Amino acid sequence: MATNKNATIRYQALDRCFANPGRRYYIEDLMEACSRALYDYDGRTTTVSRRMLFNDMDFMKSEAGFAAPIIGHRDGKRLYYRYADSDFSIHKQPINATEAGQLKTALEILGRFKGMPPFEFIPELTLKLRKTFALDDSNMAAIQFDHNEYLTNLELLGPLFQHIQRREVLAIEYQPFSQPAPERYILHPYLLKQYNNRWFLFGQCEGFDSLTNLALDRIQAIQLLPNTAYMACAIDLEEYFEDIVGVSKPPHQPSIRVDMRVYRPVWPYIASKPIHPSQAITKQTEDWVDVKLDIIPNYEFYAVMLGYGDQVEILGPAAVRDGLKEQVERIRRLYG
Repeated sequence: MATNKNATIRYQALDRCFANPGRRYYIEDLMEACSRALYDYDGRTTTVSRRMLFNDMDFMKSEAGFAAPIIGHRDGKRLYYRYADSDFSIHKQPINATEAGQLKTALEILGRFKGMPPFEFIPELTLKLRKTFALDDSNMAAIQFDHNEYLTNLELLGPLFQHIQRREVLAIEYQPFSQPAPERYILHPYLLKQYNNRWFLFGQCEGFDSLTNLALDRIQAIQLLPNTAYMACAIDLEEYFEDIVGVSKPPHQPSIRVDMRVYRPVWPYIASKPIHPSQAITKQTEDWVDVKLDIIPNYEFYAVMLGYGDQVEILGPAAVRDGLKEQVERIRRLYG
């Protein structure tokens, strides 16, 4: 039986009933206690059926559950239920094998954030949980994430996260790859976003009419401006990324339809991991699949196209096709 939030609340309610020697709880009483506990949790009236209640009791008595010593006492033609051991409580029980497996999986997922501020506590927490619950201390991870913990300026994540939460304005010295000297921006920070193993800070720069994104590894210095009024974000940040691949959004450009031909050898990869959520099939044969995207072509889009080589062809519009063609020509000349 899956242990979701509602089930956990019912188990706790039943545990209180079974551990109470001063009252006899018949099946109707247990149903009422569980329904009341669920109502106290979310304010919604929920009817707990007899079948659900017996399933809960079977799970609590099982080794996969809590090995609870629930017994039924006959009272005429009715049964009331109680723990055989009055000192028993599910809260006193060690975690079972299923829970231990779930906890180990959660710890491996938390390990994704190792070395990332403000998550310095995770290695220590992991050790404490492994020791407390006697988890297998094997060093072989069952899951790994594509994360570069040695990325330059990773230590800025924690402070920047706090600046965003506190709605604080920042003066940032930033060194673009294309500029010989750093530039100074007055930034109202809104969002930290990761793409392709790099972190980007999004915010509103004074003097700009569109959002700016700054790569964390290019930030030279950050200064807090406590006396500068914070400018709240005026756009929906989730919608902001809907029509682009990656993080670079060309200003004042609407999304357009881009048609592409994907050849069969690479189609299973693009079908299972679409280039963009708008990807849709328009035509297909035994040799290729035509798809369309509704996007604003940007640097990341062209980088993805180059990565697929001769297995993906941009059919139109002509400006997008020519844009990729120019990049291919520059590569050809470089290796010519």
